[in-house]
Amino acid sequence: MDCKKCNMLQVFVNTEQQNNSTIYSAVMSGVVSDEWNVKYPPPICAARGSNVTIDCRFTYPHGHNVQRVLWCSMRSNHGMFQDKPYVYDSEANSNQNNFQHIGDKTSNCSLLISNINQTHSGEYKFRFITDDTKGRWTGDPGVKVSVHDLRVSMSRSSENGSTIVGDSLNLTCTLDCPGDLTEVQWFKNGDPIQQSEPVLTFRRVTAKDSGNYSCSLRNFKTTVSEEFTVYIEDVAGSSIVLIVVVSLVSLVFIIAAVILIRRRKARTLRKPMEGREEAQDSLYSTPQKTPADTNLPEADDVWQEDEVEYSSVIIKPSELLPVYTNTEQENDSTIYSAVRNG
Repeated sequence: MDCKKCNMLQVFVNTEQQNNSTIYSAVMSGVVSDEWNVKYPPPICAARGSNVTIDCRFTYPHGHNVQRVLWCSMRSNHGMFQDKPYVYDSEANSNQNNFQHIGDKTSNCSLLISNINQTHSGEYKFRFITDDTKGRWTGDPGVKVSVHDLRVSMSRSSENGSTIVGDSLNLTCTLDCPGDLTEVQWFKNGDPIQQSEPVLTFRRVTAKDSGNYSCSLRNFKTTVSEEFTVYIEDVAGSSIVLIVVVSLVSLVFIIAAVILIRRRKARTLRKPMEGREEAQDSLYSTPQKTPADTNLPEADDVWQEDEVEYSSVIIKPSELLPVYTNTEQENDSTIYSAVRNG
């Protein structure tokens, strides 16, 4: 092994001490066998809104100089991505803001993805081009990246029914990725809580513990989860409220009943008064007939009767004489008195 290889070996040994043995073995393989190679980390699982570093190393035969490095997403490219689009191109003036190559053109091909989200999920590949027309290499297969949301779950002592004052419960900040979260930031109604453990414990909850809870990775508020609503039912307070409501409803019914009774009484008293008023009105508007008046003829009747009497009195003399003559013969005293009256 020449001096140049000794120096390279020393450099990569130091790198291995800072990173892991997997990277060290990949570099040693490239140095010893002098082959084209790209070494990726295991699949990466990240929280939405976090920054993700794809730790990458590459090797190539001696005598080549790397001139261009490229990264691509297999969501928008295919195969060995020998053509655009790229998420990063060292020769491009404008790359996507979320992607930054933080390596070099000698051995480090690490890529930083900032504020990652679900659209960034997929497989990524690194490609480098040397000054040799045949010196081009794409690391295949690439590295897989998956992105998930943080979420809050709850476990409590009372399995059935609502959570009441005095119950115990745990809120857990979880991420659908292998391994456990170490440090998180909790929020209640959007305000930070001084708690960094992934599990938020309430040994005896009170009504004041009700609220909307969320969590994020420590120092990464962009990873905050959706809010989880916790409602603590205050049984004592609910009883008081129920009593007050029932009392108010009862009072309303009582008032309504009193008003109804008074209205009915007023109607009952008003009816005799209306009868009396009607009687008085009829007394003044219609003349009352006495029994004596009922026997008196009305004006028209009297006039008609006078006419009748008048017509009965006017009799021709020729007809009266025989009558009086005959009558006088039968009863002289009676006729005489009649004549004297006439």
